[in-house]
Amino acid sequence: MNIKPLHHTWKLIGIPALAAGIALGAAPAAAGAHDTVDTDLTKGASGSEVEELQTLLEDRGLLQSSDINGTYDETTASAIKDFQNKYNLNEDGIAGPVTVGALEILSQGDEGEAVQYLQENLSTLGHYEGEADGVFTAELNDAVIDFQRSQNILVDGLAGPQTFGTVNAEIKEAEQAEQRRAEQEEAETSESHNEDVAAESSSSEQEGRTIQVSATAYTADCAGCSGVTSTGVDLNANPGAKVIAVDPNVIPLGSKVHIEGYGTYTAADTGGSIHGNKIDVHMPNKSAAYDFGRRNLEVTILN
Repeated sequence: MNIKPLHHTWKLIGIPALAAGIALGAAPAAAGAHDTVDTDLTKGASGSEVEELQTLLEDRGLLQSSDINGTYDETTASAIKDFQNKYNLNEDGIAGPVTVGALEILSQGDEGEAVQYLQENLSTLGHYEGEADGVFTAELNDAVIDFQRSQNILVDGLAGPQTFGTVNAEIKEAEQAEQRRAEQEEAETSESHNEDVAAESSSSEQEGRTIQVSATAYTADCAGCSGVTSTGVDLNANPGAKVIAVDPNVIPLGSKVHIEGYGTYTAADTGGSIHGNKIDVHMPNKSAAYDFGRRNLEVTILN
């Protein structure tokens, strides 16, 4: 079916001069300088505007001539949906500026919300650098041609259903790509954060002031040993307690101390021979204490 260019009086909807222009036999401006519709037509609307819309739909084979009655009924809404679906427009059955602009076919000199839609979205897609003022200028005409060429669609500088539909599809794809990028970035940020938390957790015991010490071992499992540390820990009652004897001038009593290769201990005891960088590590029995012997170790005072 051959679809003719539809430069109907629809572009004059809402302009009081419409009736006068027709009565006087005035021809449309040669430059096509008309206002496009900036309001929505929905089910229940009626009047000459709806009749013009129905005529546009008939021209595109979407309505029968018998359906042209000036009332925005279910048949008209269904025809609008079919048009919107075919050209990737927002399928809502409402004849708004973009849908009507696509039906009408916009060209240089036209003005209105549909023109502004083109300007804003062609700018987003990198084809237009001018103002989004709703005026179809020569600059916008060039942008439309540039976009049409980039999409391998009919190149004529006119903004009809194919151009509007392709712009809409490209905008949706750009939005989806941006959403995917944002989700990926969020996932990577979350993963990085989790790794940082895990690393911080695993290394938290090893943060603090690190010193080298000479370490020996002792046990409370011996005859005559009270088993109670200088801070009151009963080692006989708690043979597995991770306690070390320290010089309080070097390692304050009560401090948590990470011992390389052994874990975290509490500085809970002192000793007559423990001075300077020396520690005595509590063991549950004599055998373990003897096995430990004397070692040079790196310890980290955590608090």
